[in-house]
Amino acid sequence: MLRTIIIDDDEIVTFLQRKIVSKTELDPDPYSFKDGQKALDFLAEEAGSDIDYLIMLDINMPKMDGWEFLRRLKEIPGNERFYVVMVTSSIDRKDKREAANDPHVVDFIEKPVSARHCSKLKGISKLSGYFEES
Repeated sequence: MLRTIIIDDDEIVTFLQRKIVSKTELDPDPYSFKDGQKALDFLAEEAGSDIDYLIMLDINMPKMDGWEFLRRLKEIPGNERFYVVMVTSSIDRKDKREAANDPHVVDFIEKPVSARHCSKLKGISKLSGYFEES
């Protein structure tokens, strides 16, 4: 099973992403966190479960940015079950390069997230098995 976690400090963005993720059937009821540390705490508690996570991660956040979140995510046992989509308003090529070199990152999406983006995620090789008809 693949559950979705949205991490973004902007409540409006989070609200819209939750609606799109639900409507495109990525996850009927995605989790959301305004703070990266709370999301890390949640994932650390869930580390022993049999649930995998698609994490839609904003890069530019106060307290802990997306890059620090990614570094700390690697410290959680079982982190190979976490798939990250960088969701950002950044057009910095350095961000795209850094994301492409991280084994957890499966996609890089410029805001705003659309239904088309979410549907495309279902076709990514690391994720497609979660969405195949049974």
